[in-house]
Amino acid sequence: MRLLQVGEGPEALGQVVRLLLLGWSLDILDGILARASGRSSPLAAWDYPLDAGLAWAGWAYLAGAGLLAPGVAWGWAVLALVLLLRRPKKSLSMALQVPPTFAPFFLAQSLALEAFREALVWVLVVLLLDGRRFIGVVREFLEDAGLFALFARRRA
Repeated sequence: MRLLQVGEGPEALGQVVRLLLLGWSLDILDGILARASGRSSPLAAWDYPLDAGLAWAGWAYLAGAGLLAPGVAWGWAVLALVLLLRRPKKSLSMALQVPPTFAPFFLAQSLALEAFREALVWVLVVLLLDGRRFIGVVREFLEDAGLFALFARRRA
């Protein structure tokens, strides 16, 4: 039951990375099954909140384990909350979520190398199996943020 011990400090980073990968794997599987069946799953309305929750849970773990300075962790979380209350937009939420999403993996490359390597393999497998969906998510982000039109204008 080592997965239940993720709050034990920095030595649990590898377990947290694996839990994040498990959560995102289940999210991807839910999406694949929904697209294959042609109908949304009961989790569809919760898809983005659950994705965001995973990212912020990893951020909270890093802060609680002492792997992030409390001022950085709290500062980013408060900044994100204030900005989203002022401008509630999914693209802004996604942009503010980048550090919480990638910080556990960035730290794992030096503190939990085995889990970091597993994450790299996971990313490659996901891109090979569902790369089009990933590109679609990036495109949706760029369009919602107004960046897609900006890039299109620069090319013209």
